[in-house]
Amino acid sequence: MNNYSMTNLTPEDQEQKLVVQQLLGKQMKTIRLQKKMRQNVVAQSCGFNKSAYNVIENGKRNITIITLYKIAFALEEPIFSFFTEEDFNKLMETYKKDII
Repeated sequence: MNNYSMTNLTPEDQEQKLVVQQLLGKQMKTIRLQKKMRQNVVAQSCGFNKSAYNVIENGKRNITIITLYKIAFALEEPIFSFFTEEDFNKLMETYKKDII
């Protein structure tokens, strides 16, 4: 199976990817804490261990869309709730020059 790795990304793309991962993880953590859920409960519901989930929440792992769905189901939240308008606007301002 061929995976698209960080080595295929430009330095700018790597930076953008890390920023998105961090914003996503931060929002997952915010939602989890609002629901007063523990990391191990969310992780177990998703089928992985607490350490793996912790790495995701800390924005250090690029997750698949399937993993994103699993976390959304575990938190009983729609996927779009992980992406705030404020975060989207920050990304647009930061990277608009690369898109236009």
